[in-house]
Amino acid sequence: MRSCPLVVILLLTSCATTPISVEHASVVPASRILAAQMLAPSPRTGSLVIKRDSGFMGSACTMRVFVDGVAVADLEAAEKIELFVPLGEHIVGVTSNGICGGGTAEAAVVLVPERQRILRIASGQSGDIYLHPTAF
Repeated sequence: MRSCPLVVILLLTSCATTPISVEHASVVPASRILAAQMLAPSPRTGSLVIKRDSGFMGSACTMRVFVDGVAVADLEAAEKIELFVPLGEHIVGVTSNGICGGGTAEAAVVLVPERQRILRIASGQSGDIYLHPTAF
């Protein structure tokens, strides 16, 4: 009986996702890329990497990524996509596909020349989706 609270705590903490480095994240397959025009660098664009944490929470569904309201890719757990977006400020959004909940998360990002920006998609213990800048 004393171990029951410990088991519950362990189960809850195992549900949150875990950050994964850009180097260890898999590239999203072409079949789930929705905006191929953003995949090639061109003059006056900056690099934006969006990666999804590894872990069980929300892994039954893909996460749809948007840049300025345009759908760009559907990411599974531990996947990433590198986009080349015009320099300046943009709004990046993410929402779950399928039966998964979690709502929607958005973040503003400013792209400048010769500086890669990295955003992390995470899911918390409650199932909420988070989108944050990251150093991982």
